[in-house]
Amino acid sequence: MIETWIIITIVAAFSQNIRSTYQKKLKSKMSNISSTYTRFLFGLPFVLIYFLFLYNFTNSTFLIENININFIKLCFIGGISQILATFLLIKMFSYNNFSVATSYSKTEPIQAALIGFIILSESISLLGLIGIIIGIIGIVITSINVVELKYSFKNYTILYGLFSGSLFGLSAVLFRSASHSLYSQDYLLTSSFTLLVAITIQTLILSIYILYRDKQQFNLLFSNSSDAFVVGFFGALASICWFYAMSIQNVAYVRALGQIELIFSLLISYSYFKEKISLNQIIGIFVIFISLIIILLFR
Repeated sequence: MIETWIIITIVAAFSQNIRSTYQKKLKSKMSNISSTYTRFLFGLPFVLIYFLFLYNFTNSTFLIENININFIKLCFIGGISQILATFLLIKMFSYNNFSVATSYSKTEPIQAALIGFIILSESISLLGLIGIIIGIIGIVITSINVVELKYSFKNYTILYGLFSGSLFGLSAVLFRSASHSLYSQDYLLTSSFTLLVAITIQTLILSIYILYRDKQQFNLLFSNSSDAFVVGFFGALASICWFYAMSIQNVAYVRALGQIELIFSLLISYSYFKEKISLNQIIGIFVIFISLIIILLFR
C-alpha cells in the first residue's frame, strides 16, 4: 500500500509545477519579485479557508493556546529563509545560465538531510542518502550545459544556487520543527496552522518591500488577477501538501521525492509546448527515476 506522504508529495510537486507555469506567464507582465509575491498574497486566503475548515469541522486535539515563542521564532526564521532563497533564484535569472545554477539549488534534499540531522537529530539510511545523491546527479545531468557551467564559476552563480538550496532546506526543516512544537499529534492541523502563520509573515514582509520599492506593481498584480488567483490556488495547494508531508516524514525524503516535479516540467514542455527533449534530459530523467525507486524502497 502506498504511504500517505508519497501521494501528498506527488500532488505537491504537480501543483507546484502548475503554479510555476502561470508564474512564468506573469513574469512577462511584472517584476520577478511581484510575480513571486502572488503565491503569497493570493495563496493566503486559500490557506486561511483550509485551516478554518479543519479547525471547525474536524475532531482536533490542537489548541490555539499551544502557540509558543519558539513556534513563532521558527516560522519567522523559516519564512525569511524561504524569501531569501527565492531572492537568490531571482538574482540568478539575470544571467543567461540560470538553468545550471537552478540545478545546484536542487541540492536542497541532501542539504536538508544535513540540516535536519543538526537541528532535529534526524538521520537517514545509507541507501536513502545514496538515493538522494543519485537524484541530485540526475537533476544536474538534465540541466547541465558545459559552456554555461564554465561561465557560472566566473559570476558566482553556482554559489547562489548552492546557498539558495541551503536556505530552502533550512526553511523546510524549520517549518517541520515549528509544526512539531505545537504539542499535538494532529499533524494535518498543526501543519496547516504553521503554513498559515508562515505565509502571513511572508505576505506582510513582501507587501512592505513592494510598497517601499515600487507601488505600481500592485496595479499590475490586480490587473492580472485571474492568473494570479491560479498561482495562489495551486501555490497554496502545493504548500499545504508540502507542509503536511514534511510533518509526517523526514524532510530530506520528502524534498527528494519532490524532485519528480522536474519530470512533470519536461513532460509538459514536450506535450504542451511542443519543445524537444534533449539526450541529456532523457538520461537525467532515467537517473532521477532510479533515485526515486531507491528512496521509496530502501529509505
